[in-house]
Parts: sequence; C-alpha cells; structure tokens
Amino acid sequence: MEDSSLKSRFESLRNLVLAKRPILKEILKKRGDKALLDYANQYVDINLSPTIPKRQIELLETMYEIVSGRYGKEIASSVINQLEKYYFVSTADHIGPINHPYFINSDLLIEASMASHSDPLLKNIVVLGCANVSFNNSSFPRGLFFHTYKNGFQLHKLPILSAKPTPHTIYAMPPYGEDAIKKVFEFLNTKIENKEVDKKVGDEIYQIFRDIYLNSEILAAKSYCDQIGKTNLLLWQKFFEKSGVKLPNLIHIEQEEVVVKLLIKYHLNQDTILNHMLFDPNYEPYINDYFEGIFGSFSRKDTKGTYLFWALPEGHRDPLQLWREKNYLVSQDGSYRIELKPEVIKDAMERKELIPGLLLNFCTLSFYYGLKCLGGFNQVNYLTLMKNAYIKMNAELGNYRSIEICARAQTKEICDGPSMAFLGHSKENEPILASGLDLALYGDKDSWKKLIKVTKKLTLAESLNPLMPEIYRISYDEKDWDQDLITIKEKEIAELLGLAQKITPCVTIPDTES
Repeated sequence: MEDSSLKSRFESLRNLVLAKRPILKEILKKRGDKALLDYANQYVDINLSPTIPKRQIELLETMYEIVSGRYGKEIASSVINQLEKYYFVSTADHIGPINHPYFINSDLLIEASMASHSDPLLKNIVVLGCANVSFNNSSFPRGLFFHTYKNGFQLHKLPILSAKPTPHTIYAMPPYGEDAIKKVFEFLNTKIENKEVDKKVGDEIYQIFRDIYLNSEILAAKSYCDQIGKTNLLLWQKFFEKSGVKLPNLIHIEQEEVVVKLLIKYHLNQDTILNHMLFDPNYEPYINDYFEGIFGSFSRKDTKGTYLFWALPEGHRDPLQLWREKNYLVSQDGSYRIELKPEVIKDAMERKELIPGLLLNFCTLSFYYGLKCLGGFNQVNYLTLMKNAYIKMNAELGNYRSIEICARAQTKEICDGPSMAFLGHSKENEPILASGLDLALYGDKDSWKKLIKVTKKLTLAESLNPLMPEIYRISYDEKDWDQDLITIKEKEIAELLGLAQKITPCVTIPDTES
C-alpha cells in the first residue's frame, strides 16, 4: 500500500513539474528512454546555418582573444579548431570551482560523448558559464566541498571567499589572496583535530590547494573569474587521475565577457539586429510584448528580471534591475540612470557597471551567432521560449534573414540534470551525488569505467526522475507547494523506480573513514 501511495504521489509530482516545463516534457517523451550516453552522442550534431560564416568568424576571433588571454595560444588554437567543426558549447554551469555535482555531471556527460566519437579535434569542453550569480548561490561558487562518512554521509564546506564580500556577484569579484587559502588550511586543520576529517584525506586536500590554489600565477590573476577558470583546468584533471584517464581541457569562460566583447566590437556602432534591440526605440514595444514573463528575461508586470542589462554601480552589493524609459535605462527606485548611447554603454560594460542579462546573452550567442548552447532542465524551456519570441519580434519587424538564422538555433539540448557520478560507502545502500573533491579524493583505477557503465545503463528519464522534487520547488511558489508532494525524497524515488540496480558509485569512501 505504501509503494502504491508513493507511486501515485510521484506521478502527480512529475506531472505538475512537466506542466510547467513543456519543452522538458517533449524531450522526455521523444528521447527519455535513451541511455544517457546514446542521448549525449547527439551533442556534436550541429544544425549550422550556411548564411552565417561571417558571424561565426566574429565569434571565433573573439573566443580566441579571450581563451588565449586566460589559457595561452596553444589551447586557444585547439578550441577554435574544434569550434569550427563542432560549433557548440555548454552554458549550463555557473562560474565557480568545478565542484558542484550538477555541473560536474554536465561536463562529464559531454566528455563521455566526446570520447565515444574519437575525433582528435575534440580536445576541449568549452563552457560559457554564467558569472552573474550571487556568491552565496546554492552551487557554492565561493569555495569547495566534500564528504566523509560517520553514521551517514557528512558534508564539509571549504570557503575561499569570505562570507560578506562586496560586490555579491561573482562576475565582478576581485581575486582571492594567499591569506584566503591560509584560512582554508586553518579551517581544515580544525576539522582534522576534531576527528571530523581523516588526516590522510586532509593531507590530500592540503596538497590540492597548495598545487592549484596557491599557484603563484593564479594568485597574480586580476579577477576571481580568471582564477576560477585557471584552477578548474587543473582541478578537473584530478578527478580521474587514479584511473589513469586524462580528460579534455575544461575551458571556463564567462558568457557575459564574450557578449560584452562582441557587442563592443561588432554591434554598438553597426547596423545589426542587436544594435536595434539596444538603441532603437521602435524595437522597445516588441521586446516588451514578446519577452514579457519568460523566465530569464523580464516581467514588468511582476517586477522580475531586467531589461537587457543589470547595473552594478560602484559600492553596490547586488546588481540592480533596469527598465527602459525613453532613451535611458533606469533602476526600479530611480536612483540609477544610464543613457542608451553607444559610447556610454561601452564605457559602463568595460567597467563591469553594466552586466548583460540572460536574454541579451542568448540573443547574442544563440540567436544571432547561431551557437549551439547545451543547458539544463530550466534552460531548454526558457531558451526555446526566448527563441520563439525573438522570431515573432523579427517577423513583425520584417527582419526575415534574422528569422532564417534564428530558426536553426538548437535550444532543446539538455546536459545539466542527468547524473552518473555517485559516491558510495559499504554501509549505505543508496549512493549520493559526488562532488569534485570527492572524485579527486576517493577515486581508484576503475572509477572511470564505473562512470561510463552508468551512462550506458541509466536512461535520460531515469537520471532526471530523482530531481523532480527539486524542480517542483523551483517551478512553483512556496505558497502553492503541496506538502504531500514536497516531502517526497530523492532516495524514495530511486527505491521506487529501482534505480539502485543501475547506479554503481564511481568513487567510494573507504571503511577507514567511518
């Protein structure tokens, strides 16, 4: 009877989630029964418009400039060679240490698919991550975390950034210094002394931080984003080092940085659709009509999101919403105003006073430049809605070439949400999602093989089902939550659907840790 009740509750929960996520529902209906690896193998299939070679060159030249500045010319050349043939990136990640399970699994799924194609051009996992996230976001972009085992899995966080930095957005965060890592060591040492962390595990963490986060070149970087990009390249290679596997380069670039450089070089003073969206008052009513209420865009009605840019004036902790008033962008309370003139916008973007919002980022990367953007269970929905709105706006304005190019934009490719990297312990029947440090600390010679085995056994739908309670919380206001549904646990769903038989942990905490 209990299983019957749980099954009914879960089906109700899933139906409510998919009612709010029609694109996700469509994906699961068409491809949900595919094994994860079979599904991911489609990532390299690009529906590139033959009419945009000039635009593609503009984007690739901009990418080369940014990547070479962070990672050097050799890696930059390999990234551009890859993108010329495989014109796709992931936009699923937040900029932060490559440690949260959602982003790790996303990038590992891309890597698994790339490995199965065996093309020597596929040397890089290119991630245009969102940097305009709060330092205290649930993905913990201000530090790393790992698990130990004592009467159950225990979570330990290692913050690099202080608890109250200014500003609060990762996009404008200054670099951490040597003192920040010394505080991590002090924090870790206390955990070892209190027997919360085994000394052997603690010593491994010390070594990772010394080798990566105390590297003199990284300490000399000019921003936290730059440091994170460089440290992630190194940390990523630690994940399956004990399996003897060298992963492709993990290239983390802020999507906002790419968009800013593209706008400045090719759109602020040229007759393009993006120029008109920014400056032409005739476009404003169409933008307001067609993008109103789309998640990631804005809603004047509900005062959510922002009109193309967020503002971060000097001394402010959090970005400000902006709304267009004639030829100005104005904050909600009227305390901030900026004129919509190319030279003014250019100067503000270069100072990181203006930050492109998600709508402007995807209008630029996906709809104008035709870049295939892999994303999560939220992105596949809102990006498709944005695409439809962009096409309708351009149809009204008679911009038929823009419609032709945007129509080919691939917006229904999910990489964030499916999970295959799990952490186990001999005393636990149900594994948990592994963090990046967990992979580095507890891996063995067979970890990579175990990971790939899961991608071949677990279907796309099965991998997403345990996330349904979390997606439900995101999809509905708290006042509308059904308490009978919100209390369903991921573990209960896994047991109900028999997922334990398909999930083999790729890393396991040894018994000495209990």
